Amino acid sequence: QSFISAHPDLPPAESLRRNWLPTLARRDRWSMLLANTKDSDGSTATCRAVNARIQMGGNPRAAALDLWRVGRSQPDACDPVFGWLEAQGLLGADEVLERARLAVLAGQFGLTRYLARQLPANRRARVDQWLDVAETPANLHYASAGLDGDIAVYAFKRYALRDLDRAADLFTPLAERLQLDEAQRHDMKRQLALLYAQSQKSQALVWFARMDHARMNDDEHALGWEIRAAIYHERWPLVVDAINDLPPAIADEEEWRYWHARALEAMGRTQQARTLYTPLAQERSYHGYLAADALDQDYSLNEQPLVVDRAARARVESRAALARTYELRALGMEHAAGLEWNVVIDGLDPAALAQAALIAHEWNWHSRAIITLAKADYWDDLDIRYPTPYSDAVRQFADDNDLDPAYVFAIMRTESLFQPAIRSSAGAVGLMQLLPGTARLVARRMDATSPSSSALTIPEINIQLGTGYLAQMLDRWDGNIAMASASYNAGPQRIQRWLPEDDMDPAIWIANIPYTETRNYVQRAMSHMTVFQARLNENIVPLDKRIDEIKPSYGDQTASR
Repeated sequence: QSFISAHPDLPPAESLRRNWLPTLARRDRWSMLLANTKDSDGSTATCRAVNARIQMGGNPRAAALDLWRVGRSQPDACDPVFGWLEAQGLLGADEVLERARLAVLAGQFGLTRYLARQLPANRRARVDQWLDVAETPANLHYASAGLDGDIAVYAFKRYALRDLDRAADLFTPLAERLQLDEAQRHDMKRQLALLYAQSQKSQALVWFARMDHARMNDDEHALGWEIRAAIYHERWPLVVDAINDLPPAIADEEEWRYWHARALEAMGRTQQARTLYTPLAQERSYHGYLAADALDQDYSLNEQPLVVDRAARARVESRAALARTYELRALGMEHAAGLEWNVVIDGLDPAALAQAALIAHEWNWHSRAIITLAKADYWDDLDIRYPTPYSDAVRQFADDNDLDPAYVFAIMRTESLFQPAIRSSAGAVGLMQLLPGTARLVARRMDATSPSSSALTIPEINIQLGTGYLAQMLDRWDGNIAMASASYNAGPQRIQRWLPEDDMDPAIWIANIPYTETRNYVQRAMSHMTVFQARLNENIVPLDKRIDEIKPSYGDQTASR
């Protein structure tokens, strides 16, 4: 307690506190546990804190019921709280039934069955009805009028994922039979519209037209897909109308400014299109480059290096955490150093944040430099934002695989921000974020040594195999760089499902990539590649010359992730 109180800004003190809390609970140190628990500590800590209040003679009824009224299993630390609720007579059939309902809506069917066993037979039958449609959504065809509306909507959404056309046919009779309210009907129509749009089907336009647009004002995801569906099917007047109806803050985003201009151009309203293209073409971004292509202009990189501000830099250097960060990095303790860096930049003004980014850049700590400069809202120092580390390895292996080094740097920046030891939640490792299984497959094809997971944190090995895999993806898609980038992110099998029925403009196809992560990934990679071509003193290849049309089919289908 003394250490934590004396050093509240030390990351190790926070780690110590979190590890200390369960020992306090085991030793019944309830008052001290309450004093040291934070709201941000998570469910287990919250359960312990509520139990502490019970053990100290309190009556935390509302807090205890809040822990009960969730549709997921709670941690074991909640068991004493739930035991207290039951002893107080607060967990009657209504409470159990409502939690079972929440569990169904959360897809937690095991918990639902556990709760159902605590109910009398007449109440249990209702839970069985819910599970019947939730687990087998096709049973909605036979659902009786008494079915809970929210559970019907949940099951309908699952049905649409499995059989979109049959779900669409079921919408009207189901909504009428169950007397669903307008909000529930809107939710169902939204699901159908989004799934048709993401499947590139023209029915999306019909379902978006049937939606209550007054309910869509804050639904940026649905608004975006309504426009993308119109773009995909080249319904340019619909594109213009939909963008004009957007809330101003959304309409001002670069993506919609570009497609507004593109639609006007397609409709023959050339001067209006140029009026929109011209300011957008001054931006250093994917859609800015597309606008410049439309105007046949050179790209604007807008480079303005950050200058040293001695007063602002002094505010950073005065922080004790900066020295700790430096020492921890020198010891190879990257994670601990990152925690200390968060202490360094906490509460800094924008000018000081920019100087902190410059310090990180001087340390060759590229990920922190890039992120911190973004926090400072300073975007024009390309030396900091687009470094070229591991240049010898990138050039060597790019040359071996007939790749543009700028493309390799773009993928590396997009994947890892140049962090050689980073690991994703999916298990991808290193600079180019390779899955170990993918890396071994690529190594066999290249007659290279099969790498261990730890070997993939070695920059040269990661770059060698990453460039090999990137080259395989380009071969798979006949050199189409947008397709290769999408495959690198999402895997070629998914990309195969997204191919159009006819040749398609690549910008239209990229705008309609169903996965938001992959769509943004491709756009970022293409934008980053442009800057890296400039940084490497290459000729900048315009996007409209760099990215080929998307075809309905491609040659080699053997490359896989």
